[in-house]
Amino acid sequence: LRYKYMSGAYLRKMTDTANLIPNLNKYEYNALAPKIFEKAVTIVKNDDNLLPLSHPDTLNTAILIMGDTSESELEKPFRQVMQTTVFRLDHDAGVDERQEVLGKLEGFNLVIIAVVNTNISAPKHFGISESDIQFIQHIARIKNVVLDVFASPYALNFFSPFRDVNAVMVSYQDKPVVQKISTEIILGMLGARGHLPVAAANFPEGTGIPTQKTRLTFASPLALGIDTVMLHKVDSIALDGIRKKAYPGCQILAAKDGFIFYDKTFGYHTYDSIQKVKETDIYDLASLTKILATTPALMKLVDEGKVNINGKLSDYLFYLKGTNKEPLTFRDVLTHQAGLEPWIPYYQNTLLENNWDTTVYRSEISEEFPVRVAQNMYIRENFKYRIYDQIIKSELGKKEYAYSDLGFYLLKDMIEQITNTPFDAYLYSNFYKPLGLNRLRFKPRRFFPLGEIIPTENDRVFRHQQLIGDVHDQGAAMLGGVSGHAGLFGDVYDVAVMMQMFLNGGVYGGREYIKKETVKEFTSYQFPENDNRRGLGFDKPMLKFDEHLSNCKSASPSSFGHSGFTGTYTWADPETGLVYVFLSNRVYPDMDNNVIMDLDIRTNIHQLFYEAIK
Repeated sequence: LRYKYMSGAYLRKMTDTANLIPNLNKYEYNALAPKIFEKAVTIVKNDDNLLPLSHPDTLNTAILIMGDTSESELEKPFRQVMQTTVFRLDHDAGVDERQEVLGKLEGFNLVIIAVVNTNISAPKHFGISESDIQFIQHIARIKNVVLDVFASPYALNFFSPFRDVNAVMVSYQDKPVVQKISTEIILGMLGARGHLPVAAANFPEGTGIPTQKTRLTFASPLALGIDTVMLHKVDSIALDGIRKKAYPGCQILAAKDGFIFYDKTFGYHTYDSIQKVKETDIYDLASLTKILATTPALMKLVDEGKVNINGKLSDYLFYLKGTNKEPLTFRDVLTHQAGLEPWIPYYQNTLLENNWDTTVYRSEISEEFPVRVAQNMYIRENFKYRIYDQIIKSELGKKEYAYSDLGFYLLKDMIEQITNTPFDAYLYSNFYKPLGLNRLRFKPRRFFPLGEIIPTENDRVFRHQQLIGDVHDQGAAMLGGVSGHAGLFGDVYDVAVMMQMFLNGGVYGGREYIKKETVKEFTSYQFPENDNRRGLGFDKPMLKFDEHLSNCKSASPSSFGHSGFTGTYTWADPETGLVYVFLSNRVYPDMDNNVIMDLDIRTNIHQLFYEAIK
């Protein structure tokens, strides 16, 4: 009693309620809650290491949400990784409804069942109906099943035994933030770290199967210790670029160590300010094609022993034999020191007094003119041979650093010959599809509504039209929109996944696409003694920093990336774990608009992200 008196414990102290609501809802608490839930969600069964899903492209997956018929947070992460079909049932759904869903599940080989809209009442089975339990057990007998229970771990007792269920998760609470986290664990966007706090069903207390994070995911800047003041400065630069007409709009993404902490859009498709830029809108990536298409395809062929990177292009392209291109080596071409001309204006010889030569183009598609150049503009099927003939017959300059597109035309042709597969199809089946990149495509008009594709130039010289969904680069357009130097379209997220795959040493989603040593070789300086900063296909930091060229000052020597003519830029840094993507349509409506370069917008933003992660 004496010590109680001395401590003043007997004195009644009232809680100060003056700032109660702000004190209970501090910003940092919002960042803390997801961290707690990330450490709680528990995998108690994982047959054959099904989780996280490492080959989603090989699965025909259905999501069955039991307990809620409205859209939920757990569906959203799937859209970034794989195509799924969602079915929903209330807990009190009748026999006919359940049979209808069962029939629709016929063609699926994996069913992810999420039991939601639960409660805390154990006597009432935590809100889970007996019909739910029987229905889930029936599905598990005929399908591969992942069961995710958003309820008390004691709810597992009602589903036991689990011999027919491939993977079982306990997510504890039915909250939107938990639904998102649990789905991200299934997909490998987060790792599982939770353990059962009690014994449940046939699982002892402490049961918990850990998994690894294998994909990009989103995180709050505060949770990662990011300086948000710098992020506000990024906003300011992006908006200033719009005010000064560097571009009508842009997408910007930044990630550190696989966590996306900045993902924003600014402005509109065009300067009329009608259609706002969305995160899923698709940009013409221009020369990012070199590192997101041609280079990874070549790296894979090197890994498979089908290409000797120390050899010559003429070892594989026999039409180069006996020409001045016969000595060209892969290393010289990929580092832009082969002496090739920067580009060839192929289209100029196909125009007559600023109109099309009708022996080359027609306004309607036909067997003789099947290759689309632009709207109502089709080129002869065999004109591609004239393009390659001009490349073959072009002069060679000194063997010194001089940026050129021409070698990448040849590399694309070589890749097609070796694989016996169209370039775009090869990339889709070997990279884009298994990576879950549904918005990284050549010839995007075939796959997406025009309203989701950002326009580029209003071409008044060659195509005489506003370009939208047709590649801006003239040479790539004359090849039908698919080339090794340009033609790829995409959004910031899909570009970031490719860059993260490179940063991971060729691995993403628990799957190896390129060998680690191959990635290291291609992203390293090749000829610094020639004052050449390039890697194999990849751009690298300047050997002597110049604030108006290539990169920001904080980019490490091991970093790599590329820029694109249309106003695009991406970079990755192994030393800091930073991935940066900037996409814009600075060429709208005129490709001579150089404000984005004059203001160093892309590299200035890049520098701010480095300062934000310090």
